[in-house]
Amino acid sequence: MSGQSPKTRTARTSNRWLRRNAIKAVIILVAIAALVAITKMPARNRVAPPTKAAPVNVTVITVAAEPEFVDTFELPAVVEPNRVVTVSAEIDGRIEKIPCKEGCPIRAGQLLTELNTDLIRPAFEIAEAQVKRDRIEFERMKNLVEDDATPRRDLDDATTRLAISQAQLEEVGARLERTRILAPIDGVLNELLIEKGEYVQAGMPVGVIVETDMVKVVVEVPERDIAFFAVGQKAGVSVNVKDRDRSLAGTITFISGLADEQTRCTRMELTFENKERLLRSGQIVSVNLTRRVLKDAVLIPLLAVIPMENSKAVYVVNSTKADRRDVELGIIKGNRIQVTQGLEPGDRLIVSGHRFVAPGQKVNVVSESK
Repeated sequence: MSGQSPKTRTARTSNRWLRRNAIKAVIILVAIAALVAITKMPARNRVAPPTKAAPVNVTVITVAAEPEFVDTFELPAVVEPNRVVTVSAEIDGRIEKIPCKEGCPIRAGQLLTELNTDLIRPAFEIAEAQVKRDRIEFERMKNLVEDDATPRRDLDDATTRLAISQAQLEEVGARLERTRILAPIDGVLNELLIEKGEYVQAGMPVGVIVETDMVKVVVEVPERDIAFFAVGQKAGVSVNVKDRDRSLAGTITFISGLADEQTRCTRMELTFENKERLLRSGQIVSVNLTRRVLKDAVLIPLLAVIPMENSKAVYVVNSTKADRRDVELGIIKGNRIQVTQGLEPGDRLIVSGHRFVAPGQKVNVVSESK
């Protein structure tokens, strides 16, 4: 090996390099040719053919309009007495008699208490006697004037004296009458504020009478609803008496002109007859109020409505396909809601399965009601 010349070694090294690179070049050319051949081959259709969606089973109802729909709602309310009257003494005096007891029924004009008259009755008898005397003098002067036996001035003086004595008699008689303190209204003597023998002064309260034959039911109506009501309208109240629900009819008698600044509700009073004593002051009841009566109202199940991003929609069956309708809604009554636009009587509304359909999708009606 050592005898080989440098030129010979260089030539062998060059041959080996050429063979290695030639093999690599052949491999690369074969790979390029295979790749080109593969790209020129017809592409295999790898997309699966579309499959048809199966019909969705749905339940359908036929939309119908109600000839008259009463828009009512309930609110809690509180029973209050129709009137609470505090009866006071009108003159000074000592309590002589108290014929009534607390809690007993009272009629207008009935005696509540009587004051002592020992100081007033003599004054009344004196005034009464003076009237009789002045009337006799008046008649005498009248006859004398007619006979021209006395000047007319004497008749004028007699007339004046008679008028004064009659006024004094009326004043003392009014004081005597006011020793009998009478009930001004029908009701119940709810509170007695005096005792027999007690001395009262004019203006001092002696008793409180609560009217019970008529009561007020006070309800706070939200501002969005108060415009539907007016004085004189009818309303109902539901009350539970001895575990039995009773319904009573009343009338709106007052609507406040001012709303509460915090709750934005308006006080409304309804008056009810209460001769059976079914309603008691402070009792909480339910008031049934009617906002309005709608003609030809279309109401559908609330669950049939699908909330959309900016609207509400329902699905109806058109032939065998689902058709989406955008709707405008009104009042809610229980589990039903009013549709003001978007549906017409006779439309076949999907009420079950509607959340699994899309516009134009075929449906299979499994149940239908009218």
